[in-house]
Amino acid sequence: MMARRSRPVLPAAITVLAAATLAAAPLPALAGGTHNFELSDHAELDAGETEGAAIEASGKVTVGFTPTRGAPQDASTAFTCLGRKDDVLVGTADEAAVHRVSVGSRGKDKDKVLVERVAKLDGVVVTAMVELPGGDLVVATLPGGKLQRVTAKGKVSDFAELPVEQVWALRVHDGTLYAGTGPKGELFAMSLAGKDPKVVLDDSDKHIMSLLSVGDALLVGTAPGARLLKVGDDPEGLLLKDFDGDELRDMVTTRDGLLVAVNTFDDRNLGSADALAQNLARSSLSGPPPSGDLEQQRPVKADAAVFHVDLGKGRDLERASEAPWEEWFSRDGQYFTSLLALDDVGTVLVASSADGKVYRMRGPRDAATVADFEERQATALCRAAKGPIFATAGQGAAAYHLLSTPAKKARYRTKVLDAKQPSEFGALALRGKGPLSARVRVGPSKEPDDRWSKWTEVKLVTETGGRIRGQLPALGQRRYLQLEISLGSPDAELYGIEQFYAPENLAPLLTEVELSRPDFNEEDDDEPSSKVTIRWKVDARDDDDLEFGVRARPEGTGETQWIPLHDRDAPVTKRELSWDLSTVPDGVYEVEVVASDEPSNGADKARTDELRSAPFVVDRQRPRIEDLRYGGGKLTATVRDAGTYVHDVSVKVDDGPFRTVAAADGMYDEPDEVISHVLDRVKPGTHRVVVRARDAFGNIETAAIVAKVE
Repeated sequence: MMARRSRPVLPAAITVLAAATLAAAPLPALAGGTHNFELSDHAELDAGETEGAAIEASGKVTVGFTPTRGAPQDASTAFTCLGRKDDVLVGTADEAAVHRVSVGSRGKDKDKVLVERVAKLDGVVVTAMVELPGGDLVVATLPGGKLQRVTAKGKVSDFAELPVEQVWALRVHDGTLYAGTGPKGELFAMSLAGKDPKVVLDDSDKHIMSLLSVGDALLVGTAPGARLLKVGDDPEGLLLKDFDGDELRDMVTTRDGLLVAVNTFDDRNLGSADALAQNLARSSLSGPPPSGDLEQQRPVKADAAVFHVDLGKGRDLERASEAPWEEWFSRDGQYFTSLLALDDVGTVLVASSADGKVYRMRGPRDAATVADFEERQATALCRAAKGPIFATAGQGAAAYHLLSTPAKKARYRTKVLDAKQPSEFGALALRGKGPLSARVRVGPSKEPDDRWSKWTEVKLVTETGGRIRGQLPALGQRRYLQLEISLGSPDAELYGIEQFYAPENLAPLLTEVELSRPDFNEEDDDEPSSKVTIRWKVDARDDDDLEFGVRARPEGTGETQWIPLHDRDAPVTKRELSWDLSTVPDGVYEVEVVASDEPSNGADKARTDELRSAPFVVDRQRPRIEDLRYGGGKLTATVRDAGTYVHDVSVKVDDGPFRTVAAADGMYDEPDEVISHVLDRVKPGTHRVVVRARDAFGNIETAAIVAKVE
């Protein structure tokens, strides 16, 4: 993808839907080999890039806000954050440190994001922070279970040492400090001075990932079982909900409800305990400390969902185990890292591991992308008590003030669109209003590089009815394309994008042609059907509709000898054809199948492929039974077949059944076979003996003789 600048955005108010991205797949082909990309809803737009733009849940792109960015120094990832009265604190990785982040209020710093390092700590990464009543901080770092105190002036001292490998969450609740840890799933409680730490919950899961106070109750979220527990007198806790997932990442409350973020990893053996070494995402940290270049770590693949339960007035937590949970929002190919409630009626921000995205939910049917950072991950969300909302970003450390400067204009850039093969790109059609402009570039690779064309303007014309169209300039045939749509005024809106293209037509590829004959066995009394089935395998490499021509000729004859096996005006559309051999002269033949993509491309642009079968024998001539005699107690005869070989010979006496007799030489493998069969178990007297001979293609001949048995 392109070298990206900051693209996080918010609309004119936090309650308005917001920015997005774009993931489009080609729609089914239109007539004449024409295809199109069509992008119009939030799901399709959730893989592109925005700058100053907001994309509502309906898919409408509007002009929004451009968040302001600040960058902690000497850190690879801004990892976790903590909201306080006037500012927020950010914990970082690579250099485990705490930074103070605030919004400038005067002079040259007005509205800027100001970042100041408060303290450097022992460890590799800050995983959790909590503020004590006096204003000091307790900070957890990895590796190990060491907790450190940080004063307002940045003085660092030891606070407590827990016998664990990881500390994931810290919470002050009812005058006690709680620490969620791994890998034994233990919740520790201690005094606000760090004294007398003891285990108050010992869960069967390996990690306690999140903590939340709800009134007098303390809730716990776990991994790898994604369980929701309530802390009580029982050290096992009270199970409220066991989710179908791998980790319960975060929790927030609304006025009458509870929201939880649940992640399910593609690698079910991965989970939270291994995510640190792979890509440093908040609340997925455990195991060994990170090593190497953190920015090069590949993101963990997962699916994520946010669930809500109505707790009723007074937030009755018992309802969490008996009331239905409703899925408010879900995304594939990513996991959620943090939740932040903006009000008590259900406006919640969700941070994601995918491309630095932050989503905003307002209930089960209203979700929008409100930020799209240049860094690859949104790691945490927090809010200062006086209002500023911040998001931190990982794999490139940054902290963003989300409600920042209103954009005067906005830009939406699609993801790289894949036409699957080199294509000619045609008309661009937009639905929207206000001043819109467009640019395009094409290239041969999934990610734009020096081989791509320069950005080129697309001249747009507003047609009757308000539809906006433009013809892409001649850029040559390329497989990949990217569009950029700019909104030129605060009231401009974009409702949908449709891009037409014609892929380079790929010929179909035939890989096999075979004939299937009807089966028969020695017990059959009748000849097999004269019909054979011709089957072929073909790859329509660009998903075109195909039609087929099938013909046959005697092997070794010229091109003029081909005989069509179906009506010339009715091409075959299935991958098989039945052929009746009853009127076909005996001989060796070959079949040819011609595949054409004319139904999708028209006669002028159609491409074909052809493939012949292996030579095969047509043999409808029955074998001959010669010199049939009975004498000396034996029945003898010679069976001859002109086409193939003798398959079997059977004999029946009077009205008895046919019984197979052996060849004189012990094997039926020649076109001429002799039989010499003793008529045993036959009563003396005159009998009618019938001999039945069958060749390799099932053709049957019979002959009879009267035998006098003594």
